[in-house]
Amino acid sequence: MSFTQSKIKYAAVLVLPVMVIVALSFKNKEKKSADKLFTYEGKTYKPGDTVYGFKQYVKLVVGDDDAPLLLGVPHDGVNVGDPEIPETGTTGRDINTLPLALQIASNFKAATKKRAWIVINTIGRKRVDPNTFPNEVDKRYTNEDGKNTYLSYHSLLRAARERMGEAQKTGKGGLFLDLHGQAHSYQTSQPYISVKGKEMSSKFIDQTELGYGLSNFAISQSDEYLDKLADSSSIAAIAKANPQVPFSQLIRGPYSFGGLLEAEKVVAVPGTNIKTLEADAALFGTDANGNAKKRPYFNGGYCTRKYGTVVLGSTTGYKDNISSIQAETPGITVRNNEPIREIAAERFNAAIINYLNKWYGYNYKIK
Repeated sequence: MSFTQSKIKYAAVLVLPVMVIVALSFKNKEKKSADKLFTYEGKTYKPGDTVYGFKQYVKLVVGDDDAPLLLGVPHDGVNVGDPEIPETGTTGRDINTLPLALQIASNFKAATKKRAWIVINTIGRKRVDPNTFPNEVDKRYTNEDGKNTYLSYHSLLRAARERMGEAQKTGKGGLFLDLHGQAHSYQTSQPYISVKGKEMSSKFIDQTELGYGLSNFAISQSDEYLDKLADSSSIAAIAKANPQVPFSQLIRGPYSFGGLLEAEKVVAVPGTNIKTLEADAALFGTDANGNAKKRPYFNGGYCTRKYGTVVLGSTTGYKDNISSIQAETPGITVRNNEPIREIAAERFNAAIINYLNKWYGYNYKIK
């Protein structure tokens, strides 16, 4: 064999393993990419795709596989269905919670490079309310399209929630934030600070009500009372992961979600400033017996309880590290128009990131 032939043979021996390594690397990349695809009812979707449910009345925007944020928008729908789904409820729409969610998700992606998951109901709330408890479904939804829309919303939400749980099984965990709108009002107009920092007045109460599945009574009690209720809350997993922190601090301390919203100039209940639901006849009126009413507050519906980490109660959640919070937002400082939403979404995004960093151990930077 000549010297030249020997060199060619030796080079071939070297090249073959390199080719095998490259091929295996390419195959591993393909497998890794496939692992990140989301499968629903036999079809696969990549992050950013939209999965449509029953008659396209409900939909899921697919997030990144390891994204620690899922947003719910159950009550901003305006569609009536075809054929029309009859109204069986009386509560109105949570106006502009969808554009708020989309703006929060956009800000979250800009800051973390992660696309949040978003589940959306497009049918009017009086026709289909995803927060209906299962034992009321058959009574409320005698119309098949109404019932199928309800079931489809939960099918998509459950699929996203469980994919998050699976992805975070060996990870840090994540948050399901269920976005709502409230229109609670005072007896007479009261001052509030606009998103531009101006003092204004309105009968609508400027407060974002944070629901953890705890009763209004519980929220109004002492820290010592609240400290015993971690397992009854939708953030039970956070409490379990931080046994050294009194549970009341997770609900109304400076690093609670309410406390972190307050740090971004969002009035929150409960938080460090409004810790309990005080009774005040001048502000909130009186009941039929003449007793002063308490500050109005929504404590979290079925979705918050079911898709969080509640341990105790008639509706329990998951045994993993994806907790949930319901956010009932006011119009005047969070939702009413685009300029307000832009500022509010920045504030909510900052609070979400700080919450994930503090309680889940992420290290995201706020843009």
